Amino acid sequence: MAFIQTDTFTLHGYECDAFGRISIPALMNQMQESANRNALDYGIGIADLASQGLGWMLMRFRLRVHHYPRYGQTIRLMTYPTAVEKYFIYRDFQVRAEDDTLLADASSTWLVFSTEKRTMVPMPDFIRSLNPPSGPEPLPKLLSKPDFQTATFTSDLEKQVEVGWLSIDQNQHVNNVAYVGWLLESVTDSWLQTRELAEIDLVYRTESHWRDQLRIELATETSDTLLHRISQYESGKEVLLARSRWRDSE
Repeated sequence: MAFIQTDTFTLHGYECDAFGRISIPALMNQMQESANRNALDYGIGIADLASQGLGWMLMRFRLRVHHYPRYGQTIRLMTYPTAVEKYFIYRDFQVRAEDDTLLADASSTWLVFSTEKRTMVPMPDFIRSLNPPSGPEPLPKLLSKPDFQTATFTSDLEKQVEVGWLSIDQNQHVNNVAYVGWLLESVTDSWLQTRELAEIDLVYRTESHWRDQLRIELATETSDTLLHRISQYESGKEVLLARSRWRDSE
């Protein structure tokens, strides 16, 4: 069977930013929750994989926010797999207002890893055999190596964070949303106060764990786009690369 997960959320104050808009981490957490529920329906949830010594890992994620929902607003979030290949599974998200206006959408690419060896493995048969729904038109698949992955990076700002216990998820590594929170906190005050994020495109390169020291870097690409890099502080190994696009606040 094919399943489309549909959840409704009424935005709480703690999910909103200083201007009453949903925060990007809150939106991504809602997407992650809906994806988890959809995976349970398909029998490919966290516990299903853990019983076979496997875990999920996000490799690519691109979020576009067309209109920000605000405090007290009720939104409808839909998610569903769009395709399964030997090593990757693709998943889309839609966020709509009560009048069906498209507020945000996202596309993502996931892989499966061995929890013992911490290395990628081919999709097991019980995942490859699932049937994506045929109704929704899938978003274009994300490139495994987008152009910003090899772009010249001249850092304008650098900060260091230590991975805390509350950033670790059930797969025993940093949750993908925690990185985005650190990344956004590195943006300059003026951008945060006068602009809003329109799009963020992320490449997750490797895991990080409790007590790791991470370097958060930012580089200005154009008048409305920024490049981001998170790396292991001592080894320099890249953990995440991203490009964000901003617009004037509505």
